[in-house]
Amino acid sequence: MNEAGRGFDKNHRLLSAADFSYLRKNAKSFSSRWTRIYFKKTRMDSNITRIGIACTKKVGKANKRNLCKRVVREFFRTSSYKDIGLDMTIMVSPRLFTHSKDPVSDLRSALQYSFKKISHTL
Repeated sequence: MNEAGRGFDKNHRLLSAADFSYLRKNAKSFSSRWTRIYFKKTRMDSNITRIGIACTKKVGKANKRNLCKRVVREFFRTSSYKDIGLDMTIMVSPRLFTHSKDPVSDLRSALQYSFKKISHTL
């Protein structure tokens, strides 16, 4: 299904509660209008960036939350930011679907802007 090197493998995901709690302590954050990203150097001995995605029920019904997660995963999968050696939690703003005229493109542009700023702070 996934082409080699182009998929969203488990090694690019935050999977356990310990991974998420590691990020909560002393993590830096970056906020844009539609996202908030908490990031910290990874605990792993590699340059692989791992992400976790948080979409609360305030964002909307399941179809909207799943759309947000798909957009974030696809952006990350096709980006060049997979090898910067960070653990990140990406939180989508509940205002995305209520205040945006085009939520998908607004989310993509917010992610592009946020990742660019984060990579320049390293």
